[in-house]
Amino acid sequence: MSNTPFTQETHPGRPVVDRRLSQEAFRKLTAGQVINQTKYVNGQLAPNPLFNELYKERDRYYVEAYANMGMELVQRQGFFYLRSLIESQGDDDNRDQESSVSIRQIQGVLLVLGRGVLEKGFMLEAMTLPEAGISRETLESIGSDPTMVLILKACKMDQPLPDAAKVALVDRDIAFFNDKGNLVLTDAGKTFFEDLFSQRSSEN
Repeated sequence: MSNTPFTQETHPGRPVVDRRLSQEAFRKLTAGQVINQTKYVNGQLAPNPLFNELYKERDRYYVEAYANMGMELVQRQGFFYLRSLIESQGDDDNRDQESSVSIRQIQGVLLVLGRGVLEKGFMLEAMTLPEAGISRETLESIGSDPTMVLILKACKMDQPLPDAAKVALVDRDIAFFNDKGNLVLTDAGKTFFEDLFSQRSSEN
């Protein structure tokens, strides 16, 4: 996954921070979740106030505030996430190891989804449309393939694909289940998916 930040214009002046939104954003980001520009509410995508809060005060407040805690607030097209600025040592080694496992799990599930969806004859766009998505039955079918099982096991994911997708993607706001129960990638999920497959293409 690329870590290239998405740039925005600066807004001079004193920051105006919403404490409630700021605290909620901090809780989500430090728990390993991303914050997307939109969120799925009542069957449709709606603006995410947490993203708007980070966006409007990114340069005047949040970048420095997170840096003072040893973290980098990274913005890409349509979402924010955190990465550590602290050199790996002591307890930080454990956090880095956990982060590496999380990244492998995200990449592993996305790889299985991408390969499986194509093999089932679906368009990749089906994974990104809120009204479409990939059904649980299709996920179970993809996850039952022996090759896919091996990929997931290599990423320390022993559960069925629908459950693995929830742990690796949905719980981190990289995907969501729509009103039909189908899996849909968020803005972050689309970007991470594109990163993964463009990287694999360049390696071949």
